[in-house]
Amino acid sequence: MPGTSEHVVVGTGRALVGPTEEPVELGPGDYISYPGDAPHIFRALEPDTTAIILMEHI
Repeated sequence: MPGTSEHVVVGTGRALVGPTEEPVELGPGDYISYPGDAPHIFRALEPDTTAIILMEHI
């Protein structure tokens, strides 16, 4: 939906997260926020990776 933001905190493992053109590698405890209404990625880089993802729409 237009205006959506996503907030991600990695719990365990490592993940590639964020806008498709500029994803970042995150580890345990790392946080990122990015527009959820544009192409984005969440790719686990290790088995058993966990994360909390919160979608915000204002």
